[in-house]
Amino acid sequence: MRDAIRAELLKARSGFWLLAVLAYAVLLPLAVWRFSGLDMTDTRMMLGCLAACPVAATFLGGYLVTRDYYYRSLERAVLLHRKVFLYAAKLVAGALSGLVTGLVGAFGWCLVTWLVLHDDFDTGPATWLTLAGCLAACTLAGVFGAAIGWILRDYYFAAGVSFLLPFAIELPLLFLRPSIARFLPNDAFAGLMRTPLPSLFPVWLSALIALLWVAAAAFAGLRLFERREIL
Repeated sequence: MRDAIRAELLKARSGFWLLAVLAYAVLLPLAVWRFSGLDMTDTRMMLGCLAACPVAATFLGGYLVTRDYYYRSLERAVLLHRKVFLYAAKLVAGALSGLVTGLVGAFGWCLVTWLVLHDDFDTGPATWLTLAGCLAACTLAGVFGAAIGWILRDYYFAAGVSFLLPFAIELPLLFLRPSIARFLPNDAFAGLMRTPLPSLFPVWLSALIALLWVAAAAFAGLRLFERREIL
């Protein structure tokens, strides 16, 4: 198990692609800020854009799995490690990659927020709680993304789910049917981060819903991986 985790962490940090993927942690909040049309004149509203950061973590988690399918290297990994160890190692790599994504997003977006607000940047407890929520949400999103990768296996399908589900379905539904949308995974991640949207659940309930989504996806991914052929 330890060797499997070490191997997956080594693969996760190798290559320049990681820098490009981590850039999404700042580019996605920037896109939300630029295209939302909202007047974000305080720290709480600006940091609310970090709700897009778990999307990058989900994509990264899925990539860690689907690239092995894409390059047909999964068979070799299974031969080196037991299936269940490999599966768990990918989830651990997804969690740690998600945490790194959250750190990059939180630091990078705080810098952008400070440049925009200057002396009006709030360094109080509410800001730190939001940043801590970002790290927690991105960690869970990394595991969620890895589970999606195991379920779908295809890189393009997993990437489509990672980006299209939150922006094309969950976000519009949050404004049209908030009573339904707040039960969905990315809106639960946003609630965990204290995103300033009144329709979201409080932190503790959002965390519970997010954990249930991650657990359900991880269980489904494991069962499918155990039953399927490797390639």
